[in-house]
Amino acid sequence: MKYATLIIAILLGPCTMNTNAQENGPPELSQERMKEIEAQRSAYITAALSLTPEEAQRFWPLFNEMSDKRQALRKEDRELHRSLVKGGKDPTEAEAEVILERSLTIRARELDLERAYTERFKKAIGAVKTVKLDKAERDFHREVLRKYKEQLEDRSGPPPPRGGQR
Repeated sequence: MKYATLIIAILLGPCTMNTNAQENGPPELSQERMKEIEAQRSAYITAALSLTPEEAQRFWPLFNEMSDKRQALRKEDRELHRSLVKGGKDPTEAEAEVILERSLTIRARELDLERAYTERFKKAIGAVKTVKLDKAERDFHREVLRKYKEQLEDRSGPPPPRGGQR
């Protein structure tokens, strides 16, 4: 679920933007809307994996725990890269080397996290459903993107024709 929160915020943000948000800042989703999206994700993945009530009861606490940890690692990586831009100047070679090494370490920790939770998921829902999980997450994100694009088109009309056609 790469960049899940970012994708959801970008895709569904215009529908539930905080009116106090800065004009050029990223849209903010209300806590209520985030909970609604999480519920939709849970329903989508539960259906895609055909989880029984017992499997769902074992699976969702694990998935949510992993998701929180993964999100924290990704936030750490984003902040690391943002630290480059804050000064407004290019980093030195030495600074860039440090950032690259730290970023790779964070990504390795994310892979270790995925390995550990894959084992836990296999015990909770079996190997076949664990394999289907990644596709279910990608499909959910595609669906969110599709709905967002539709909302944008409804608000601003269809995109202009390409190649000068009218």
